[in-house]
Amino acid sequence: MKQDSVHLKPLLHQTKTQALRDQLAALVATMQPDEKLPTMRQLQDSLAVSPMTLHRALSELEAHKLIYRRQGSGTYVAPRVASPNRVLDGAPTIGLVYDRDIFGSQASPFGSILVEAARRRAEENGERFSLYLASAAEEDAPLHPDLLEAVESKRLRGVLYAGESNPRALSWLLQHEIPVVSLSYLPVAPHRVCIDHAQMVGLGVETLARQGCQKIALWIPLGVGIGHVDGEESFPEWDAFRQSLNKCGLNYDENMVWRAREHDDKATLAARETNQAQGLRAAREVFGGRKKGESSTRLWPDGIVIADDMMTRGALTYLGKHSIRIGETLQIASHLNRGSDVLLGHEDELSLLEIDPSQIAQAMFEMLETLMQNKNLEPKVIEIKAKLRI
Repeated sequence: MKQDSVHLKPLLHQTKTQALRDQLAALVATMQPDEKLPTMRQLQDSLAVSPMTLHRALSELEAHKLIYRRQGSGTYVAPRVASPNRVLDGAPTIGLVYDRDIFGSQASPFGSILVEAARRRAEENGERFSLYLASAAEEDAPLHPDLLEAVESKRLRGVLYAGESNPRALSWLLQHEIPVVSLSYLPVAPHRVCIDHAQMVGLGVETLARQGCQKIALWIPLGVGIGHVDGEESFPEWDAFRQSLNKCGLNYDENMVWRAREHDDKATLAARETNQAQGLRAAREVFGGRKKGESSTRLWPDGIVIADDMMTRGALTYLGKHSIRIGETLQIASHLNRGSDVLLGHEDELSLLEIDPSQIAQAMFEMLETLMQNKNLEPKVIEIKAKLRI
């Protein structure tokens, strides 16, 4: 079976089985041929899925010849025929360290899309590629034992680090003088790639203003690292919102920024409400009590810029149940990762501010390759900008 016939890009899915299949496919893509997968019990516990759902997802992967099973032994990655870009012995090993929930039922598809983009980029450049989780089960351990062993054995030549929820792990890697490029909002590492959320917010405001919106709101999920730095009154996304409204001749009202004063630059996964749940809550708080057909005499927005697609998904759940129709009484400009189907079925109703994960992976790899050749490279930040999907 030719390797390029195995399609590991996230597929459009509507069922939990299909979503799980795509997550497992992304995991398999980072493993070596004939490498053994975790046991059924381990997968079931870590992914929080039923045995039946897991069995169906694995059966689909087996049908696509991505895995094979041995009775009484376990599940293994299927052999792959060497491609023209096959990894050579002695090639540098690149590790993608992910410190967010990448496989949970509420996880954003961004993680699996980024993993696949990074795997493909590494293969094209003849580099070995491995996926690691940052967090260890033990609270006093700085990072996951698999990552710890890979660093101490000097198997890793460079690291792509996604997130900022485990700063101890990132600091530990930097102290070991391994070239690291991080994907984060904050300057947690001197060399990083980030999404230009301020540009995205400005683009969203201008898009909604062109559609005739007069009362535009800004919704950003809490706890993701976007917000006030200690002692600061504002932050870039908020400033961009205010400036874009002014540019469009619209009035600014702090009440239109959802929970404006609660945003800070700390990212945490501990006991944090998911972005999807926050979207539902924001919609309930803003539109709760509004009756069907009631005229907007209060401060209900007629347009919302939402900086996270999972938050938008949660908001759409509430709005749909309360007969608030997008494109009629309300317009939404939402972030979306290209290749994700989080907003499947709503594309025609929304203005989509699209980010391309493959562009993020490419920028991270190019910076890392330069850094591996010159460890004294000056600190650098690359900002990935959103594009309005037409």
